[in-house]
Amino acid sequence: MTGLRYTVVASPLHDAAAIDRITSPVRAALDGLGGAPTDDPTAQPASPHVVVMATGGTERAALDVVARRHLVVPWEPVVLVAHGVHNSLPAALETLASLRQSGVHGRIVPADTDPELLAAAVEDLRSLHRLRGSRLGLVGEPSEWLVASVPMRERLLDRWGIELVDVDIEEPIRRHRATDPDDARPVAIRFAGHGSPDDETVTAAALHPALVATLAEHQVDAVAVRCFDFITDLATSGCVALAELNDTGVVAGCEGDVASTVSMMIARELLEQPAWVANPAQVDGDANTVLLAHCTVAPSMVHDLELHTHFESGLGIGLRGTFEPGWVTLMRLGGAALERHWFTDAEIVETGSSPDLCRTQVTVRLADQPASSLLEDPLGNHVVMVLGRHRDRLERWWQLAFGPS
Repeated sequence: MTGLRYTVVASPLHDAAAIDRITSPVRAALDGLGGAPTDDPTAQPASPHVVVMATGGTERAALDVVARRHLVVPWEPVVLVAHGVHNSLPAALETLASLRQSGVHGRIVPADTDPELLAAAVEDLRSLHRLRGSRLGLVGEPSEWLVASVPMRERLLDRWGIELVDVDIEEPIRRHRATDPDDARPVAIRFAGHGSPDDETVTAAALHPALVATLAEHQVDAVAVRCFDFITDLATSGCVALAELNDTGVVAGCEGDVASTVSMMIARELLEQPAWVANPAQVDGDANTVLLAHCTVAPSMVHDLELHTHFESGLGIGLRGTFEPGWVTLMRLGGAALERHWFTDAEIVETGSSPDLCRTQVTVRLADQPASSLLEDPLGNHVVMVLGRHRDRLERWWQLAFGPS
């Protein structure tokens, strides 16, 4: 758990004993979330920081704390923790209004009315800290058809704090050629299920240790892989290797798609889930449904996993899994700095098995967005899906990080 620091601001009209009594429940809640008090907001810049509004008359003091904090963490949004007595909430309202007039993003958390909101706000800050400073390995150039899904790296670093690290695609290719089949067999056995894996499955699985070694050498936290080069150079696909990485906590995006990979990183850091990246194959505006399809999926997201060939090439291994009925969330980022977003909850309608689409297929009915918006205002060709209903959480996270849409 990333550390948490909080600074209590109070009016000098109240004595120390009164402040201690007033803030005791809030401090206990923050301490329970791994927090510790500090009078120096510039300390521990790697840990998230919140401001506790103990009383009214603290607006100037809170702004001073934020200004000092931003000397060392200029990007960090402000979380003001309020409670229901001694004019704490009015002071928080005035303070946040002033901050927003200055272009600073933030949120007020009424800690005494909903403890889960406080925990969520702290986790939102923690996820932002984890994302900033991340190194995303771009293994090979993005695929040629991704003409809108590769943000400018300087703007990605400035807005998100994510560094793009160029990795030659020849590195995992060379490692694959040198991989001992026995090193690939555990992953191959997992994907083969009850049967013994054939040579094709072992060959595809051998890309997993090759990519793991490449990640370790370049010290990256996630990868976006130009996976079609594996087909042309190795006559196998990256679908098994990427699925295994995603299922074991390492975000791995397809086709060198940076925008989708960052969405997957958000899902991992904020929701602690693997994500599925897919192509919208069909949009039905009348039914408000979208058919999604792709050839790799984290096994933990589906059941009845089947091994097929990769769809477009007919080579290697493509994965077909069945999603359970229920709620999911769709995500898409876009723009030169990934400054735009599209989030919606959706409900699974059916799983498909068309021979004319990528192997894993699912139709979802959108709850919060018109399906036609994908056609009228597209952000790119891939959509990221996570299990569960998370749109509200994602929207709150986005607003804290980047301000109102």
